[in-house]
Parts: sequence; C-alpha cells; structure tokens
Amino acid sequence: MTTLSTLWEIESPLGPVAFRVSGQGRPVIFLHGWGASSRYWQAAPAFLPDYRLIAIDLPGCGASPAPLEPITLTSYARTVLAVADALGIDRFALAGHSLGAAVALATSGLAQERVERLVLISFGFSANLYEESLVTIAGAQWQVAAAWWRPWLLCWRPWWEVTHDWRKVLWTLPPTPELLARPMVRRPLDSSLLAQGIADLVVMDPLVAIESAAIMGHPQLKRVLQRPLPPVLLISGRNDPVFPPANVMALSRYLRDVQVVFIPDCGHVPMVEEPAICYQTITRFLDRENDYLS
Repeated sequence: MTTLSTLWEIESPLGPVAFRVSGQGRPVIFLHGWGASSRYWQAAPAFLPDYRLIAIDLPGCGASPAPLEPITLTSYARTVLAVADALGIDRFALAGHSLGAAVALATSGLAQERVERLVLISFGFSANLYEESLVTIAGAQWQVAAAWWRPWLLCWRPWWEVTHDWRKVLWTLPPTPELLARPMVRRPLDSSLLAQGIADLVVMDPLVAIESAAIMGHPQLKRVLQRPLPPVLLISGRNDPVFPPANVMALSRYLRDVQVVFIPDCGHVPMVEEPAICYQTITRFLDRENDYLS
C-alpha cells in the first residue's frame, strides 16, 4: 500500500476508535494534533515503506466518535495501547504531532517498556517562568470551561454530528481554508490538503476540543520525563508559531537521549509542509539502532 486510506475500528476504553494501517515491518504508531485526524499522515507510506504504519483517529476526532467520559492524557494513552493490543503489537515506535506528542509522552509514561522510540513533532515546553504561569492559568481556565459546558455540549452533540456534512461544505469553500491555515503554515499548501485539514477541524467534537486543549500543558507530562524514556527525536518548523524553537529546546533539556531537528522555512505542520524532510528524518532516527521488534 502507498496510502493510509483504509479505516479500521476497535473498541477502546473511550469507546470505538478508528485507525489506518499500511505496510509490513517494524510498527510505528502515529498520533495527530488538535483538530486533525489520521489523514495528516497520508504521505508516510511513501517514505517509510519498510515499516508497519498505524495512524489513529483520537476519540472525538476524524472517524472516531466522541466519548461520554472526559478526555484525559491517561485515557488517550490507554486508547493508543488498546489499538496496539488489538493489532497484536507488543513493542512499537510512537510519533505524535502537537497534542499527539503530549499523548505520545503520556503513553510512554504509562507503558515505558513498550515504547522503543519517541518522535515528538511541533511540541515543546514553556521557555521561562512567565510562559509556564500563562500555560498553567490557561489550562485551568480550559478545565473550568469544560466542566461548565459539559452538560450542554453533551445535549448538543447529536445535533453537531448530523450537521457535519453541511459544515464541511461551508467551511471548505475558498478562501476560508487559506485564511484559517495562514497563521499555522509557512508556505501555501495544495488546496485539497487545506480543504482536508479544515474538514477535520470542523467535525471535531466541541467538548473534546475544550478538554483536549486543557491537557496540552498538564503537569503529568513533566512527571513522565522523570522516568526512563526511549531515544527521542524532536522535529519542529523553524517558524512554528505555536511551539517556537525556544519551547522545543526547553523540552530537550529534560531529555537524555535526544536529537533535535529544525526544518527551515516551515510552520506548525512539518509532515504536510515538508513531508520529504520530515519523514526522511524520522526514517534515519528509526534506523539508527534496529533493536526493536514487532
């Protein structure tokens, strides 16, 4: 296979979860970012032909329905492990983008003996105490908002789901995709890729959107970094507006075995903006030591 087009589904601790599978070989699990889906990894098979690639739609995103229980880093991590268990995968490499990188770290903390490599894309920590205080306050505000809006958004959820199609049509009309993507990407993207990204964003469950935003800077992540971790690769766009280089370097200082790669003239979505550089960097990192098995 050359694409991640086939959708599969299993039952996870958060309910049904959809994912895409491609290829044979050592397994790599991909986790998308906030407001995205497994489709963001569609170029991966062309650059990693010797690996078994699994790209998950996190619950409440893509083709995975929103769960009834609140989203947490631990519940998302257990969802990742449930997919690995369903596929009979004991040990694997794990690659996450933005929110997916936070989930990847949490998964490694929950089952460190199973994660053999970590690839964290467009993700970092606060660069100073001022930033850290802002992140803490923002996280607390998101948590309060999630608790306040939860009953109302659960009631609204059926109506949100039945309006997916017309919202996708409305929001993917030009020039809306270009305007929404402009702050995140450095270079203009193909119109079909933009439309796909906006379509994923507008179907994301609103309650999941709030709850997942609240976990991005969760203190649990720093506790994970106090435990032994596998080798880590940090990839980021040099012009990422969400996690600039200073934030990526702040994260790197918590890691022992780490490689940091900045892609020039690239924004927040390297695997879409610069897929060749991004995936070739991942391939070299995974091939550095062939010591993990499917």
